[in-house]
Amino acid sequence: MRTLLRVASCAAILAAFSTTARPQGIFDRIKKKAADAVSQKAEDKVNNKIDEMSQKLVDNSFAAVFGDSSAAGAKGGPGAAGSPFSLGGNAKTEDSYTFNVVTTMEIESSKSTKSDGKAVLMMHFNTNEPYTGTSIVSTDPKQQGSAFIILDAKNQAMVMLMASEKSKFSIAYGWKDAQKFAPPPASAPKEQAQVNWDTVKVWRNYAKIGTKTIAGYSADGYRLDGSDGTVDIWVSRDPQLSVGNMFAANSGMKQMKGRLPAEYPQGMLLQMTSMNNKSGEKVTMTVTKIDTNAHVTYAMSDYPKMDASKK
Repeated sequence: MRTLLRVASCAAILAAFSTTARPQGIFDRIKKKAADAVSQKAEDKVNNKIDEMSQKLVDNSFAAVFGDSSAAGAKGGPGAAGSPFSLGGNAKTEDSYTFNVVTTMEIESSKSTKSDGKAVLMMHFNTNEPYTGTSIVSTDPKQQGSAFIILDAKNQAMVMLMASEKSKFSIAYGWKDAQKFAPPPASAPKEQAQVNWDTVKVWRNYAKIGTKTIAGYSADGYRLDGSDGTVDIWVSRDPQLSVGNMFAANSGMKQMKGRLPAEYPQGMLLQMTSMNNKSGEKVTMTVTKIDTNAHVTYAMSDYPKMDASKK
């Protein structure tokens, strides 16, 4: 009998403890789930804010580099018909981009406002690869953070490498006009080799005006006179600067758009001065520095792709 009483007492005590413990365990789990929900909500808000700020950084940088109409076009907006870029988050890129020539070009317009100021383009080239990279130093308030623009003729892609204070990411667009700037096949005849530039006095309405040294390189000058105005072009054919074709790929940038004449004499453009008789605008572009021993590499793994299709 005494043994039975002991067993019954133990059973009662255990039942009491288990009854108390079960609600306590449920309450703890509710608290944990509530805490997890709050944490997830906060993380979602942060992620949404990051996405919003990232998209704003892309839009502002795109507009600062290519102009507002191209930015709208890349997103399928009103400027879509005139934009050379099509939105494509899956555009193929190289694993990394390496540059061995870096030039510094200053661009100034007589009609520049204080907000525009003088644009400074750091233009990166690889003498053996069909791509170019450009970063822009400007007082334009739209240019927040930093953007490095890669025009990749091989993969027909325009890649923006974006860097803010706390993150890095990339976004890739299809580049419709890429093949215009890609080097010709090795079997194709090279027009440059067929021209004796030492004896040419007029080339496609460009009259030779002399020779001078710019940024340490000899350059030939040519003048184009037309009803709209006058353009003086100075180009170098130094073998170390054999990237003239890819330089022309940057003609779509806002700082050059409509100012870089088509089919100017072959070579690396080192200086251009244009005077528009109709608008009265005078534009000067001058290469002030050339580094032919650069070692600059951008690894795509450092710039995770932003999913453009969701934007």
